[in-house]
Amino acid sequence: MKVLLTGNKGLLGTGITPFLKDRFDVVGLDIDEWDITDRESGEAIIARERPDALINCAAMTDVDGCEDRKELAEKVNSGGAAILAGICNRYNVKLIHISTDYVFDGTKGLPYNEEDAPNPLSFYGKTKLWGEQHVLAKAPLSIIIRGQWLYGDGGEHFISKVVKAAGERGSIQVVDDQRGSPTYAKDIAGPLAVLIEKGEPGIYHVSNSGSCTWYELAREVFSVLRMDVQVAPISSQTLNRKAVRPAYSVFDTKKVRDATGIVMRSWQEALREYLRKGPTPE
Repeated sequence: MKVLLTGNKGLLGTGITPFLKDRFDVVGLDIDEWDITDRESGEAIIARERPDALINCAAMTDVDGCEDRKELAEKVNSGGAAILAGICNRYNVKLIHISTDYVFDGTKGLPYNEEDAPNPLSFYGKTKLWGEQHVLAKAPLSIIIRGQWLYGDGGEHFISKVVKAAGERGSIQVVDDQRGSPTYAKDIAGPLAVLIEKGEPGIYHVSNSGSCTWYELAREVFSVLRMDVQVAPISSQTLNRKAVRPAYSVFDTKKVRDATGIVMRSWQEALREYLRKGPTPE
């Protein structure tokens, strides 16, 4: 089975590619090779490669940046998804579109399942929701995978940032009023592969199990790395960021577990593997 992957050099693309290459003929393309907002280019690539499936990891993921560059955010996250869905439907290519927990407002207080109504707080979340809606409307046989709190080897993320900050200052302040499930990017590859092969169309929530706040995650990181760092909890309002984040975005992952037979490991176990494999993230 031949699989195309957009955004292959990003956090998720880098994490899932090695695993997927063991099972599929994977062709990865980054933005310099495929601008997903260019319909003509997309048509040409699909016509040339003739894939069985397309995984769309390409997105504008700078949450605060999306507030400043709304036109670009909508063009990429919403318009790009619409273009890909149209092309995939025309060429009978199975589309797997990556989305986010930021489509929710965080007020439920219980793990979100796929049937819960989205209500994004940020413009980033809105554009990702619009992208989902385009995908389901234009390519109804598609699969949407919502991930959250990703980290891995494909770029900067929360863990790399706090380790770097702690190394420079010795003490840091971290938000303690947002709760989610830290997810090792490569762990999404297992469920993703099964869904490519035999998954029913629709939305799936995928994350490592368990939950924590960003503050609790930072403390666990330093504990595993045996770094003597003073970590102080603060509220989200203290940071005065442009985009509002959901206070609670933990996923109910029963649907993907039932569909794939894969039980996602705990966020603590995944984190330990990531931190201990070396080198220390920077």
